[in-house]
Amino acid sequence: MQKKPKRALWITLAVIVLAGLLAVGGIYRVNQGEQALVITLGKVTDTNGPGLYWHIPFVQRVIAESVTAIHDVEYGYRTSVGASRTSTAQYVDVDSESVMLTNDNSIVQLDAIYQYTIRDVKQYTFNVDNPERTMHLAFEAILRRNIQNRSLDEALLEKDSIEREVLPDFQAMVDSYDMGVKVHGVHIQNIAVPSAVTSYYEDVNNAKNEMTRRLDEAQQYANRVLPLAKSDAYQLTQQAQAYKAETIAEAEAEVAVFKAVYEKYQAQPEVSRTRMTIEAIEKMLGSAGKIVVVDGDSNVLQVLNLGDEPAQPQGGAL
Repeated sequence: MQKKPKRALWITLAVIVLAGLLAVGGIYRVNQGEQALVITLGKVTDTNGPGLYWHIPFVQRVIAESVTAIHDVEYGYRTSVGASRTSTAQYVDVDSESVMLTNDNSIVQLDAIYQYTIRDVKQYTFNVDNPERTMHLAFEAILRRNIQNRSLDEALLEKDSIEREVLPDFQAMVDSYDMGVKVHGVHIQNIAVPSAVTSYYEDVNNAKNEMTRRLDEAQQYANRVLPLAKSDAYQLTQQAQAYKAETIAEAEAEVAVFKAVYEKYQAQPEVSRTRMTIEAIEKMLGSAGKIVVVDGDSNVLQVLNLGDEPAQPQGGAL
């Protein structure tokens, strides 16, 4: 009869200890800046902020994530050895991520970092399988699309523009997945031509520079020659127009003189013929000086003095 009370006592003590263990084991703490989900048989039954709470062990589980911590994610490279007081950090390139094509089929190698915080733990945990991998692929898609819309020179020189354009597009894609994530920043660490093609890029760049130099020289020559050519062309045009006007005026004047003479000739043909004959003789003999007229039927020497010296007739037969 004494064994039954002892057995009951041990059972009671066992129950009390088990209850104590369950009570202590079910206590959990949510730290400052964290958000905790209580999962009961696979379903979210409670969401708790910072504080001390209790859940049923083996029936419920707790998932806690920081909603204030900023997560830095490397893209295109990984840190292999962290920095210390005596050495700098060492990095390893991830070519499958970093190598990209521009819209002129040039190759660039890009390293970047994006930063995000979790703003909704429930969405981050349950809406997407492997949210970190999903974010990484989304960032890669947005970044590659941006680089493929640029030329090589634009990609190398416009890092700030790439960051400004990628950030809102990245946030929009993440929001479309309802991941409960806020993207705070996108930072291009480095963008350059891969070392394997640097020499070819330099050749292309030198050719472009040579082309630019030749074009500049041609433009300078054109700027120097064209104004002179235009000036000469204008001067020739003006001279031609002046010659045209002068020639037309002379022709019209000659026509007017001819018409006037013709009208007088028609009015008095004989008088006009005689006058024209005299005028013609004057033009032919005006500068002849002395003219001797010999008449075969006469013994008189006739002198016509058309010069400045006075005439002195002489007698005698020739």
